[in-house]
Amino acid sequence: MMSEPADAQNDFDEIESAVMESPRGRWFLAEFARRARAADTDRLLEAIERHTEAARNAKSSADLDALYRDLEDMRRSIVETQQDLAAVKPREGLVLRPVEPAQDAEAIAASAERATLDILAAVERLQDIGEQLRRQGANGDLCDEIETHARGIFMAASFQDITGQRTSKLVAALRYLEQRLNAILTHKRGKAAHAAD
Repeated sequence: MMSEPADAQNDFDEIESAVMESPRGRWFLAEFARRARAADTDRLLEAIERHTEAARNAKSSADLDALYRDLEDMRRSIVETQQDLAAVKPREGLVLRPVEPAQDAEAIAASAERATLDILAAVERLQDIGEQLRRQGANGDLCDEIETHARGIFMAASFQDITGQRTSKLVAALRYLEQRLNAILTHKRGKAAHAAD
């Protein structure tokens, strides 16, 4: 997988920032990501189903060799997906040491969970400050505005938490599929080596 040139990354960051400024833009990005993940998952499940059926119907060594080649392609696709997930990092950088893509993806999911908890704690504090200001006689409209924004942040954080949970499930599913494919392919390689002796 090739890394993007710095200019392309800067352009992406600027466009992303502009779109994120509005609620509709944030909704669009979240919905786009959700649909992309769903489409990728559907394609992967369809491929697994096709290959499972092919395994049931395989009658010759050539069929099995083709099946194993397809399984190897699926394994590579899973690794690439894990690398793509690992490439999604906060601007300040999530991981400072090299790690395996699956570990990096797990770290991203854990970081998202921690971020959600930090956001919720900040929202609670913001609501407390609004109430304290109201009790001290501060402008009621400003206190209401603080409360409105706090509720908006809380709702966004709740959505972020759901997204983080789904990412964790995706990471676990990819890890499981990779392990199963590796086991099948390792068994196949062992049989091929034994036959060659």
